[in-house]
Amino acid sequence: MRHWIGIAVLMGLCMGVGVEPTMAQPLLLGGTQMAQENSYSYLGAIMPFAGARLGSGWFGTIFANYLAYHYHTTRTVSVKAPGVQGGLGYAWGGTAYQLALSGALGYQYFSVHSDLGAGGPVGGTVTFTPQIQARYDFTPMLYAGTMASYSFGQRAYWSQFRVGVRPVSWLSFGPEGVLQGGINYRIHQVGAFVSVALGDGWRVEGEGGVNYISGLPSTGYGGFAFAKTL
Repeated sequence: MRHWIGIAVLMGLCMGVGVEPTMAQPLLLGGTQMAQENSYSYLGAIMPFAGARLGSGWFGTIFANYLAYHYHTTRTVSVKAPGVQGGLGYAWGGTAYQLALSGALGYQYFSVHSDLGAGGPVGGTVTFTPQIQARYDFTPMLYAGTMASYSFGQRAYWSQFRVGVRPVSWLSFGPEGVLQGGINYRIHQVGAFVSVALGDGWRVEGEGGVNYISGLPSTGYGGFAFAKTL
């Protein structure tokens, strides 16, 4: 079940740090999310093509990531999975809306270890993941955003919805919800986020809440992300 949780986290955090359509430079992104049984970290970039800008036109993406999780049977089993993915997309931007469609090819390599000393490499998985992202500003102080993706090969889906309040230009916060699942698991998250612009092209974001996992006790989660225009 936990093989695909971290991949969903990447899709959520890397696009959720508040890219404004006026930005014309490439965007560096990084972050991590942690829960009781797993963690996921990533670093990468979104790069507008010639004649485009962030939030409008063609763009490419490249990310490296690292997933770690463990589960319990008759023993404790730990799994580590470094990976990389690259993609292509197109974005539209208006006065009050943003819309982006993209697709990415990824590769994740899994290795397994247990507290009894057994285990070893399991192998890699290649997948194709299309994604849609949309945001609408109802007023200068209130907006809603959603994102959804599906990973072919893994047969896993992920979707997020946020409502943001922006009392000043450099601060936004609000509730978030996430639905994700796959062949043998269903998870939903309920939490909140806060995003702060620090100046000089920097933005940081924090999030936290509760994981509700089918068949298992609920757990907490927390995450941190940053974005920097280059």
